[in-house]
Amino acid sequence: MILTVDIGNTTTNFGVFERGKLSAQFSIGTQSNRTPDEVTLQLKALAKTRRLHLTQARQILICSVVPRMSSVLIEALHSLDAIPIVVVGQDITVPLNNRYTYPEQVGQDRLVGAYAAWQTYNNKKKRPCIVADFGTAITIDVVTKAGEYLGGIIAPGIDISLDALATRTALLPKVELREPPELLGRDTANSIRSGLVYGCAALTEGLIDQLKRQYAKDAVVIATGGSSSLISKYTKCFNHVRPWLVLEGLYQLSKSSK
Repeated sequence: MILTVDIGNTTTNFGVFERGKLSAQFSIGTQSNRTPDEVTLQLKALAKTRRLHLTQARQILICSVVPRMSSVLIEALHSLDAIPIVVVGQDITVPLNNRYTYPEQVGQDRLVGAYAAWQTYNNKKKRPCIVADFGTAITIDVVTKAGEYLGGIIAPGIDISLDALATRTALLPKVELREPPELLGRDTANSIRSGLVYGCAALTEGLIDQLKRQYAKDAVVIATGGSSSLISKYTKCFNHVRPWLVLEGLYQLSKSSK
């Protein structure tokens, strides 16, 4: 068993891989103010509920954009058993040629996702990849068929936009994110949902079209992240939807870190 962990700004996702496949996935909130003991208890409870034996993991791979949560989680995982823990960007490097002007500024999750896409979809047809990740922020990244990470685009995610509308306006409420019944909102809540969901789809579609024309003409486009399944219903610009692409990339890295 290989355990992979993607620590994001809002959610920390775990993937359990057995025989090369993702056999289980679970998540906890990214709350870096919690103690390692609290996180340990939560992990034990989740593992028991899902009948997972985390102490049987041969290796744990972590990528993170929240350093404080990394420290808490690593200590919590160490308390479970003496399992080898590998941190991407610290213990291993994502094997892409990073063409960012300041390579250290790229989030490890973006590099891992780009690597997973390139490994999965570039092998046979030798095509560049564009990865759209719908998390706390929306990131859209380009990797060439030669394995060069060119860079990407960052925009506010849907949850950030929902919060901004509720906190920065006097009369707009905080609404639950779900599919809008139609494009034209007939009440305030559904008007907000239409604006965010259709707007996010249109934003993504437009940016991907420009990226293809300027940097990656025949790119394979992959959607990932928490809102990818929702947004993919409102645009045809994605070739594949892989919600757990970063977890899959971490597993692929585990094979090269042995």
